[in-house]
Amino acid sequence: MNILSWFFKPKKEKNVLCYYPDAVLVVSASGELLYANENLLKILDIPSDELFNLELLDIFDGGFNLVSNLVKSDDSAVVRSKIYPESEVFLEIRASEYEDDEEKIIISMRDVTHNKKMLNKLMFEHEYITKLNKNRSSFLTKVSNEITSPLHSINGFSEALLEGLGGNVNDKQQKYLKIINKNSMQLLELLNGILEYSKLESGIYDYEFKNFDFVTMMTNLFNKYKEQADKKKLVLKFNLNCLTKRTIYSDENALKKVLSTLIENALERTESGAINLAVTHPDESCLDAAGIDTTKGLPAESYIMIQITDSSQGLAEDELKNIFDPYANIDKYLAKKNVSKSLEMGIVYMLVRILKGRINVESQPEQGCVFTFIIPAEKISL
Repeated sequence: MNILSWFFKPKKEKNVLCYYPDAVLVVSASGELLYANENLLKILDIPSDELFNLELLDIFDGGFNLVSNLVKSDDSAVVRSKIYPESEVFLEIRASEYEDDEEKIIISMRDVTHNKKMLNKLMFEHEYITKLNKNRSSFLTKVSNEITSPLHSINGFSEALLEGLGGNVNDKQQKYLKIINKNSMQLLELLNGILEYSKLESGIYDYEFKNFDFVTMMTNLFNKYKEQADKKKLVLKFNLNCLTKRTIYSDENALKKVLSTLIENALERTESGAINLAVTHPDESCLDAAGIDTTKGLPAESYIMIQITDSSQGLAEDELKNIFDPYANIDKYLAKKNVSKSLEMGIVYMLVRILKGRINVESQPEQGCVFTFIIPAEKISL
């Protein structure tokens, strides 16, 4: 029997990990926190109930992506704890896979804050990663222009030919031009999604928090999608009656991207009925359910909750699983030849996190979908 099997015997799990000399965190194959021993809680200086409201990305830089790479490389990495950034705690982490009734990843951590050798390694890795991110940002920007510009030309010229600007085209030529135009549009959409997701994942997204008129932004969005809803004979409703403030503090472009993606997906899924968007101020129970700290005594108006409900056929359980993780869904979306949809949900999730919020989706077949996300409406120190 290997040591991991011994660890995860139901009666032994807590007893063994409790006395393990290193801090240990067990997560699922999708990154969900499953178990932490007392040593981890001491190092992070956080109660267990607060820890399990977090994700790996909230605990240390790199999050689940870093852990996945460590599993593959069998190497260690030194990272900064993000629980209390001002405390300057550095952790050396290792990760390995384990499988019993389901796949798990065991992460061991050591506090190396006062280890000079490790700190030197950290400084080297930090400088390397900083340089790598700058190069990656420059590379993504240049590649974006180099790849998307030719595709825009293909789309433009194929549309021009279809409209007869280059002369008459016969039925066969028109058929081929439509295929070229459709496929180039799909490729452009996919590339834009890959580039945007890569920027978000690399932490080089150019965000800007400021005060802006939320009502005006929502009105513009409604006007933008009303015509599309009318064409499908759908009712599109925006309800802002419960909103107590017109101006909010957030990243307007990021919020607009999240809302646009969710509305467009709802319009695409729904064939009859209505799409309702409601904006409210969440109560304490909603904030608790979302894993947002309610101990600071902030007024309800400090947050807004946006729900987008549609009357579509809904999503099956297997479609909901890991819906915000494009890596976990890649085989499913490749089979459907619709990888861009997987990337869209990943982008939405990461943008909501940038907005310091939380997002959730609920659905049952034949009963539509409800996407709910909560974000701060004012400048809040989280």
